[in-house]
Amino acid sequence: MKIFKYYLLFFILLMLPLSFLKGQNQNIESYQFLSPLPGSKLNSSETNIIIRFGNPFDYSVLSNLIVEGNISGRYSGKLILVEENRTLIFYPDYKFEKGETVSVSLSENSKTIYAEKIPSLHFSFEISYSELNKPLTPETYLKRILPEAGYNKNNSYPLNMLNSIKADTLLPDDFPELIINTFNNPSKGYFFIAPFLGAVLVQSYLIILDNYGNPVYYKKITGEFAVDFKRQENGLLTYYHNDKFYVMDSSYAVIDSLSTKNGYPTDLHECLILNNGHTLLMSYDDQVIRMDTIVPGGQPDAVVTGLIIQELDENKNVVFQWRSWDHFKITDATYNIDLTASTIDYVHGNAIEMDTDGNILISSRHMDEITKINRQTGEIIWRLGGEYCENNQFTFLNDSIGFSHQHDIRKLADGNYLLFDNGNLHDPEFSRAVEYQLDEVNKTAMLTWEKRGTFSVAMGSSRRLENERTIIGWGWNSGSPSISEVSDDGTLNLQLSMGTNMVNYRAFKFPWQTNIFSVYPDTLSFINISPGDSLSASFMVKNNSSQEIIINGLYNRTSAYYSQSNLPVIIASGDSANFQVIFKPGSEGVYFDDLHVQWNRETERVARVITLRGSTDSTFTSAENENIISDYSLSQNYPNPFNPLTRFEIHILNSTFITLKIYDVLGNEIETLLNEVMNAGNYSISFNAATAGRRLSSGIYFYRLTTDKFT
Repeated sequence: MKIFKYYLLFFILLMLPLSFLKGQNQNIESYQFLSPLPGSKLNSSETNIIIRFGNPFDYSVLSNLIVEGNISGRYSGKLILVEENRTLIFYPDYKFEKGETVSVSLSENSKTIYAEKIPSLHFSFEISYSELNKPLTPETYLKRILPEAGYNKNNSYPLNMLNSIKADTLLPDDFPELIINTFNNPSKGYFFIAPFLGAVLVQSYLIILDNYGNPVYYKKITGEFAVDFKRQENGLLTYYHNDKFYVMDSSYAVIDSLSTKNGYPTDLHECLILNNGHTLLMSYDDQVIRMDTIVPGGQPDAVVTGLIIQELDENKNVVFQWRSWDHFKITDATYNIDLTASTIDYVHGNAIEMDTDGNILISSRHMDEITKINRQTGEIIWRLGGEYCENNQFTFLNDSIGFSHQHDIRKLADGNYLLFDNGNLHDPEFSRAVEYQLDEVNKTAMLTWEKRGTFSVAMGSSRRLENERTIIGWGWNSGSPSISEVSDDGTLNLQLSMGTNMVNYRAFKFPWQTNIFSVYPDTLSFINISPGDSLSASFMVKNNSSQEIIINGLYNRTSAYYSQSNLPVIIASGDSANFQVIFKPGSEGVYFDDLHVQWNRETERVARVITLRGSTDSTFTSAENENIISDYSLSQNYPNPFNPLTRFEIHILNSTFITLKIYDVLGNEIETLLNEVMNAGNYSISFNAATAGRRLSSGIYFYRLTTDKFT
């Protein structure tokens, strides 16, 4: 009889976990979103719990949730309601135990704000036995990509000096070599890049370039590399460095940082700030998996890397979490991913994008797949893949090979989808930017545009501009080109290459200007200047920051423009200073240039750009007739002739910086009457020849009014 009692007791102890699990999955179909997923495994010990019903919860729900572990017992923690009370989040006061089964219960006493009764809820999930996740390091990243790239991390990679159109002597010695190979009417805007030294992932720079390859901003990043430097839709700048994304404002001040939560390290591939202030991020999740039970020859203790997608609200609460462990199979990887290896990266997520219907697109490089995910439920909507994708649901109508090991999926304004196809499994290998039109109902994909180029083994991007041109970042191709701007007909508008062994993850082009300091006007025009003669104009720099700035560099490309301003010039907070530019054409023609007004520091540059326009006598008449703006006016002086007083009437359309100067018949500047910001309106300006800067003889004199848009 004792034997029976002991046997019965032993039997009950064995069955407790089974009944525990069985009783926890009730009414889950009544809820819109649950995280962790009911019945899921391999969950982080630091995970939060997310419950979304649909209609907003009443605050009574906060007292009706119970969280218990089969090892630790009941968990205390913080309960909050977010997203207009539609989402309930539980943060435990301490970590869940490794290997623990956690049950979640919500009693039927809970209601919505409409007094609607909420069904009781019971579900459970399991915590992982392993705790392998660590911050991403260059060594970790290289292990993931170097076997594909074929690079030896022990090689040395020298850096080269800048070799653009005209050498910028104020750049650091180790600044990346940037060469413009093709210049064919590129779009306005600035390139955002973050190049680093190839297979050692060091010596990174955040760089904003003009179309000539000249930096209007750079910041040297010390230590580990930085990537994905870009402007978000809200106008802020972000970049990845040291296991998080940093957020900068238009003065380049770091104002925030963004990182994944729930115990997952932040991955470098994507940071997407949404219009509602939320952020989408991803993480790579390492778990020990018995691959010998999944594929023949698999390792019993393989480290397999999964993908985690998180949406953080404006207070950095995780309000949505999606895990590849719950939706993908490890065997979904393409044939070239060795599932018998000791480490397996079967997903390799590298992009997140919002579709126009509010759902999420993700790019999984090692599955050759673009997946659309319901952002409310986490369920997969569809799967689009290339020739070797295991789960492609689409028929490619006019592209038999599809895409392979792709990057940077983007939804376009016209409804099409654009991505960078690395083409690792194409035969022969080639890379391209490719655009598809998808029929999501009939599951067809039609190729509508592509631009092929040299093979890029890893990384890369393709972004569509508002003028329908495409910016292509060629990723890890260690050669020419690195960035291309292409028209829809395939015309190459700009091509930029970097020095040997320099790599850039993604390339972007945005309109941009900093607000640390302003320049007035932002355009200087010089007209009717004979070759060999000179004419000067002034501009003002205003310090908008809370600290002093030092203007210590004036840079332009051509010799027709120069400055005799003494540098450096220190400008206190809120103050301004005037500078002078001289135009001296050597031959007849039209001269276009850009003047970079620079504040250079040891590891950083900030610059504003002034457009320079100049023309000589033979081009003046046509230029004048084409460019005169009737809304600005400068009247004939009165009286005329005069001695010694006369007056000018001017009409200004908009608030702008105004320059009004007197010249003699030789083009020599006699007097500056106005050199300041003036509001829109009519003004009467007087000139006294007797008090001019030098004694004036009888003769003919000219006066010229210059604004940012009118001369």
